[in-house]
Amino acid sequence: MLFIVDMGGVLAQSFDIIPEAARRLGIPIEDMRALVSADMPALLCGAMTADEYWRRFSAASGIRVPEDYWSTLFAPVMDTEVEQILQDLRAHGRVVCGTNTIHSHYEYLLACGAYRCFDGVYASHIMGVCKPDPAFWGKILDVEQAGPHDTFFIDDMEENIGAATDLGIKSHRFCGAALLRQALDDVVGTAGMRA
Repeated sequence: MLFIVDMGGVLAQSFDIIPEAARRLGIPIEDMRALVSADMPALLCGAMTADEYWRRFSAASGIRVPEDYWSTLFAPVMDTEVEQILQDLRAHGRVVCGTNTIHSHYEYLLACGAYRCFDGVYASHIMGVCKPDPAFWGKILDVEQAGPHDTFFIDDMEENIGAATDLGIKSHRFCGAALLRQALDDVVGTAGMRA
């Protein structure tokens, strides 16, 4: 069985740079989120560099951004309980990371060993497509030579869960390690998945 697992919001926690970036720029958080979202798909799909992203952000907002906040403010914390669950899960199938990410975050997580609990990594900025585009899962399934019905997807975003489910992929919306362990028990049986 193939398990596709999101990184941010599942294994990586405390990764949201928006509140601190908004504070530094003197922008309300909701305004910052609206401005940030404008070019996010292009950044996530690798069609735009971080420098170009912040130039466009500055042009749209009228506020000069002094540094690449995606790099300088990114300091996620790995959930060690989820990491152990994923390590245990590898006894039941191939476990890959399927993540919407950008170059600097990918390199940071690679350098700190955050991907070590996966058998492979599929990163949106390298693939040229990001969730919830169905092509994101299609590319992974093609490379892994797996069918949707032999695949289980874990993500914290309802939109991504819905898109994967529409493709026939059994999916679980991540809301904590205990519920994840229970969902995986239902998929692979109880051997090795209990805390």
